[in-house]
Amino acid sequence: MELLTVEQAAQRLGTSVRFVRRLRSERRIAVVKLGKHVRIASDDLDAYIESGRQEAHPDAS
Repeated sequence: MELLTVEQAAQRLGTSVRFVRRLRSERRIAVVKLGKHVRIASDDLDAYIESGRQEAHPDAS
C-alpha cells in the first residue's frame, strides 16, 4: 500500500487539489491521518475510481 499526498492523488485523478479535499470533507474517500498530515492510500483511491465505473452495455439493436 502506497500513501499519496493530496496533491499526488489529485494528479492521479487528473483533478484539482480542491476536488480531492472536497471528497475528503464529504467523506467520499478514506484518508489516513499521520499527525497533522493527511494521506490517501492508493488502494482507497483505486476503490473510489472503481466505484464510479459504468460498464458499457451492448447496443440493443
